[in-house]
Amino acid sequence: MKRACGRIEDAIGEMGIRAAGERHGVASLLFTYRCSIRCRHCLFGCTADRPDVVMSARQVAKGLALLHETGRVIHVAGGEPMIYWDEFSSCLRAAHEAGDAPHFVETNCSFATSERAAAERLEFLASCGVRGLLASADPFHQEMVPAERFLLVRRLAREVFGERNFWGSENPDEEITALEQVSKDPAQLREYVRSHTPVMVGTARKELASYLDQYDPRNDRLPRMGWRGPRRGTGCMDQFSAESLWELHLDPYGNIQTNCGIILGKWPEMSPAEVLANGPENANAFTKILCEQGPLGLAELATIRYDFVWPDLVSQDCELCFLARKHLRAYHPEVFGPAEIYD
Repeated sequence: MKRACGRIEDAIGEMGIRAAGERHGVASLLFTYRCSIRCRHCLFGCTADRPDVVMSARQVAKGLALLHETGRVIHVAGGEPMIYWDEFSSCLRAAHEAGDAPHFVETNCSFATSERAAAERLEFLASCGVRGLLASADPFHQEMVPAERFLLVRRLAREVFGERNFWGSENPDEEITALEQVSKDPAQLREYVRSHTPVMVGTARKELASYLDQYDPRNDRLPRMGWRGPRRGTGCMDQFSAESLWELHLDPYGNIQTNCGIILGKWPEMSPAEVLANGPENANAFTKILCEQGPLGLAELATIRYDFVWPDLVSQDCELCFLARKHLRAYHPEVFGPAEIYD
């Protein structure tokens, strides 16, 4: 399939990584599900004790080439890709030589133990054709990663990649530092979760749902979440349609997935560009139900056919969806996976 990255390269040059990603959508290579930390809001269930599974050099090369066909802004994420630095750096060097370097890399900044260590890694990324960096800052990350590491990475990334190619919090240093205290104070944490509500899947559902109001799953007031804000309508078409789908992921197990745990196909047998062209909403019977009827429809199907027991209360319809999917995984692991997200 013809590469579709020319428009994206131009967009990044004109507006930077973040603005280009917001406009054209993103697609990622999940290098590993292992992580150096365990965030309470993690949608993928990443921790340091996950299986020692990491993409091979061959997977990275093929995956990046496929992602560049999608016409999206491409990045490598995890987990935390930097924890496998020797393998990761070798893969980036090879991708650059092949003309398939990712546009940016996503990190939790735990690697930035000194200015020298941080500068060397960022300069290496730039030498391998990486255009920018996404770095995380919030109470969940700063519960485990000192704020000073994010601040160091932000400063250096702006120098190495340019202001427009750093994707992360622009808040003043003192506000970033204050994040370290939020998770230590239940009242502050509750307020933060309620004002910056994650989608309740993966670790987030287990750790944070209790901070939110609870509803009968069939209550019309049940919040309808989405990956970039409230969904439109009862169904989830705007979460799956190629035109509005926020993110597509390729993982080490060969899954093409979205919405953290809904498998749309297997790569490299199928390319992500083909998934988008065919309509992600048409990937399987379950995505069709979600797009037409939303989480309520999926839960009803799981009840009728697979003996799913509805929870008494949930915080949002995405939580109902996740619980139904977790139940359905026992029968359809080819659609709901991998285990890291659901266990």
